[in-house]
Amino acid sequence: MLIMDKEKAVYNMTELAERLNVTRQAIYKWIKKGWVKPKRDYRNYPVFTREDVLNILKWKNTLK
Repeated sequence: MLIMDKEKAVYNMTELAERLNVTRQAIYKWIKKGWVKPKRDYRNYPVFTREDVLNILKWKNTLK
């Protein structure tokens, strides 16, 4: 887990995939379809905050 601020944790694609119990490819597909909108770090890699993770979990659970 990358820490940008003391209060704000930021997760990369691998960490998010592990947390959601899905593959990284699934997350890339969600981004490509516009279902998930990640923030970007200084290298333009997708990153996710704790709030993003909670929102994605909520969205994922409504699909079941």
